[in-house]
Amino acid sequence: MAGQLSPTRRTRQIDDALAAIEARFGPGVVRRLRDIPPRDPTDRAIPSGSLGLDLATGLGGLPRGHVTELLGAESSGKTALLYAALAANQRAGGIVALIDAEGTVDAGALLACGVDLADLLLAHPASAPDALLMLTILAHCQALDALGLVSIPALRDLPAGRARGSLHGELAALDAARLLTRGLRVLAVALKDSPTAVILTNDLLPPMPDRPAFRSPGGLALRHHAALRVAVAPLALLPDGSGGYRALRVGLTIAKHKLGTPGGTAEIEVRLGGALDHAAEILRLGRAVGLVESGSTGLVWGAITLGRDEARARRALHTDADLARALHDAIRAAHGLPVAA
Repeated sequence: MAGQLSPTRRTRQIDDALAAIEARFGPGVVRRLRDIPPRDPTDRAIPSGSLGLDLATGLGGLPRGHVTELLGAESSGKTALLYAALAANQRAGGIVALIDAEGTVDAGALLACGVDLADLLLAHPASAPDALLMLTILAHCQALDALGLVSIPALRDLPAGRARGSLHGELAALDAARLLTRGLRVLAVALKDSPTAVILTNDLLPPMPDRPAFRSPGGLALRHHAALRVAVAPLALLPDGSGGYRALRVGLTIAKHKLGTPGGTAEIEVRLGGALDHAAEILRLGRAVGLVESGSTGLVWGAITLGRDEARARRALHTDADLARALHDAIRAAHGLPVAA
């Protein structure tokens, strides 16, 4: 029995067992927790591109070292949210990459969302195994802050391709769900201790008889591996006051949260040009927390008059980036979240 061994012999036998495991499965596969450096609690998440979603997660954004799934119907705003996350991380000095499995990524849409095209790493995989292998290699490099994939349903339409490397040895006959299961299993290992947050977009399938109403491509693999699942749903078209529409209001619901409490909600406005209306979101959240109030001169933040009405206040925040950033940081601080230096 282990209790009959001397402490020295027990330690030696444990060390021998760990050495055998590392020789068989590779270094670092098993470690004592005291040997793992603690992660900076103020840097455990990346900006999501939406202040409301940052607050709803309770982390201040999307978790590093984990997979986030943006799940919604076609034209629900999930791709705009992904682009906004890439742009927000670039503004914070981060390095971002995007894997275009659909072949539909448009430079104009990226620019509209604020993405700096000169510093964006954009990959175009030729097959589904290639897409997952690229995702794993980029996640494993430990240099990226945000890594996006558009989209999970597109993996079904890409050819299975000839397997390359050791990641997928016999995938020609496997369907997309089994392909995704293997790919995500390897990706989970690559993300261990990684500062990269992986963001995948996925479609919400229409209900069918005798099937669950909440269905998505990829089988159960993505539901299992995603630490955060955000359901994206259009709510209403917002009029512009002149007979047209200025934006689409979109609801965000945290359907799964391994690192916190699920059920958090947020709302964003996606302008008809494809970009998120950050000014409208900041203004709404500022009023909710009591920072922005209605005064005799209109909407005010402390001694600063933002505008006589909401439309003018939105325009002021659109045109004055420093003012918008200051209010953004004040809202984060009011919720107890760290503010970027």
